[in-house]
Amino acid sequence: MPNSLVRPFVVSLYTLAFAAGVIISCAPSASAASAAEGASAKSAIEAVYDEINASFERRDLPLMMSYFTPDYTEVDEKGKRHNKESARQGYQKQLGQIKSIQSRYSILNVTPSPGGTLVEMKLHSDGVGVKRVLFARLKGTFVSDLHVRDLWVKTPQGWRLQHRQTLENNLKIHPG
Repeated sequence: MPNSLVRPFVVSLYTLAFAAGVIISCAPSASAASAAEGASAKSAIEAVYDEINASFERRDLPLMMSYFTPDYTEVDEKGKRHNKESARQGYQKQLGQIKSIQSRYSILNVTPSPGGTLVEMKLHSDGVGVKRVLFARLKGTFVSDLHVRDLWVKTPQGWRLQHRQTLENNLKIHPG
């Protein structure tokens, strides 16, 4: 190749490489898109956690359970599996014992996964409860710390909780 042809060819390769680099650097990267999607999911899931918490405090169990998928399952800290109906029965029993409750949660981690979005969450609750034991009514205060890994799925109705793995569940009851 004559020298006069090599120079424009080399310059055009550099120009092409530079242009490709500019296009690639200006295009949103997959990790940036994934981070934006994760932030959007986190924000939407936080709103549903708020709704679940508020409906539980209002004792609106049907509304609370509407945020769970029909095939919802959970595994408690002891490894026992529960379906949606047995979870609902457990929440119903808790509501029968709780006279007042205040809760706050924090999301520790949000991870997109092929089956949905995994969320690691801690919930701290305290309140007043009454429990019947035979013919006695025992009144006391309680403090509960729950640490879970939840699987959320996007549905036409919005984000719904499909699976919960309880990592830790500490309940302390103080008579009085």
